[in-house]
Amino acid sequence: MLQNHPRPARHCANYMRVIHWPEFASIRHQHIKIIMTVKSGKYFDILSARKAYATGGNITETLRLQHSLDANTSEIIEIAYDLQAGTYIDFAEQHPHQLSQYTSEIAAILDQHVIENGSMLDIGTGELTTLSQLTKSLTRKPQHIYAFDLSWSRTYKGISFARKNMNLDPHALTCFVADMCEIPLLNKSINITTSSHALEPNGGKLKELLKELFRITIDKLVLFEPCFECSSEEGKRRMKRLGYIKNIEGAVKELGGNVVEKVMIKNSMNPLNPTACYVIAPAPADSRSTVQTGSGLNIFSVPGTDFPLTKLDDFYFSNETGLCFPVLKGIPVLKSNSAILASALCK
Repeated sequence: MLQNHPRPARHCANYMRVIHWPEFASIRHQHIKIIMTVKSGKYFDILSARKAYATGGNITETLRLQHSLDANTSEIIEIAYDLQAGTYIDFAEQHPHQLSQYTSEIAAILDQHVIENGSMLDIGTGELTTLSQLTKSLTRKPQHIYAFDLSWSRTYKGISFARKNMNLDPHALTCFVADMCEIPLLNKSINITTSSHALEPNGGKLKELLKELFRITIDKLVLFEPCFECSSEEGKRRMKRLGYIKNIEGAVKELGGNVVEKVMIKNSMNPLNPTACYVIAPAPADSRSTVQTGSGLNIFSVPGTDFPLTKLDDFYFSNETGLCFPVLKGIPVLKSNSAILASALCK
């Protein structure tokens, strides 16, 4: 475990990251030490999760019970969705009208906030089914779209779906694997951040995630998320059982942001899980990135920080920290627990 920290540790998912400044010089006369440790109980019984899924059980419930947890962790969410990879594409192909109704409605709202020469980020993009359909309905299209998910398998399958269905210049879309707890993008590097039920299973860490979204977003967050307060009693019981988020408006206010508008979505995919659109002005940033950002430029960073990453061969590298992040089948895997320390590469 970490000891003698000059600054308080920031806990997230299955690791702890601490950044401090020892008294010796590097390229910026500062040396960044990033330490990752693994919580006990990181490795869940994936076979039991597979069995639960095959028999119609809920994977997140199974894994929470396995470790006596009250809330879903990043590992639980990753396993649950990775085991289901491809099922959202199956649903999209089998129910095109239902998906079209939902994406057309949310696209009409998103259209009011998209900046044509700017950037848009879709968090928890899953298999890119929602993103692929809504971009076709946008009259104003961002110059560059970024999308990430916690599951590599879902991202991999989703890219194939998007290529067939998105009707977008392939160079305009950048997909990567990341954890919402620590998004690997520079401070204030994205104009509009959007989601579709991506925050949903993170009931235990809503404020932590919103704070990270505020860090990277310049203009607005346009989030399509479940509204616990608007749900039926049956729906509320279900959302509590599954560890879903609630009181988004209260969390935003507490963090210094502002819910500019809240709109209920008529074509929600599940009546027990009603969707609301939350248009949010993020809290003012503590600092803007010192790295030049903008559409077409690399905005990747060491997860949760403003330390830029550079593409070298088939990996991304941080000269300040010495950390490398792999690229698998063309998809950058930018999670802290995927990092490799390679300080010999530092210049």
